[in-house]
Amino acid sequence: MMKREIAIVTGANKGLGFETCRQLKDSGMHVILTGRDEAKVRKAADGLTAGGAEVSWAVLDVQDTESISRFADEVRDTWNGVDVLVNNAGVSDFGRFDGPAAELTVKTNFFGPMQVTGALLPFMHEGSRIVMVSSAMGQLSCLSGDLRRRFESPGLTRDELVELMRSFLRSVSDGTSAHKGWPSSAYSVSKAGLNMLTRILAAELSPKGIIVNSVHPGWVRTDMGGLSAPLDVKAGAKSIVWAALLKDGSQNGGFFHNGKPLPW
Repeated sequence: MMKREIAIVTGANKGLGFETCRQLKDSGMHVILTGRDEAKVRKAADGLTAGGAEVSWAVLDVQDTESISRFADEVRDTWNGVDVLVNNAGVSDFGRFDGPAAELTVKTNFFGPMQVTGALLPFMHEGSRIVMVSSAMGQLSCLSGDLRRRFESPGLTRDELVELMRSFLRSVSDGTSAHKGWPSSAYSVSKAGLNMLTRILAAELSPKGIIVNSVHPGWVRTDMGGLSAPLDVKAGAKSIVWAALLKDGSQNGGFFHNGKPLPW
């Protein structure tokens, strides 16, 4: 009997994260739902066990380095391997643009996935897949020409990308962000950074056979997307699950929606 693949999904207790877990479970994977609220993520996991399906849950706050470290220890001690990591947890800054809101948004949407991925990489192997849940709002067209050239530079390193993200946060705090060419949306900047992190990680991890892609699920009816969004969570999660099921590496280091490439 073949061993079931292990899939970890962050921000899994509701919305796109929960539906992604449902679809990955239905594909035959053992899914580990994670979230920062123990009661909510436990309840979500219970909701997927109907009919005897086996799923697991764990507490993981992607904003908290200690929580990430504890979760990595749990993965090592309990599952000892990761086939799929879906970095889904995220927040929106819609309606607010100031230092604290930008800090929270970038910390959750960019630094969180970067740190979770780094903590779990020791347990990944050839054929593992990393999926970054991004957004078309993070396409580089949101940036000024100079910033866009810096982001899309083929030689951009992870350290340089991190410094770009930190320079954005500094510019929001001191009121110079517009002058320096940044958009008035920390959400857009956080997702642009996440997309470039995808590109960098894909190049770094390709020799190990680990596949890394970003996905735009579309405008989905969730707490973040709102009730007027045209897509339900089932449709939105399909793009994420498509990337999670890729195994041959033919599509690696890209940005996709419904399996079709999008421009950075």
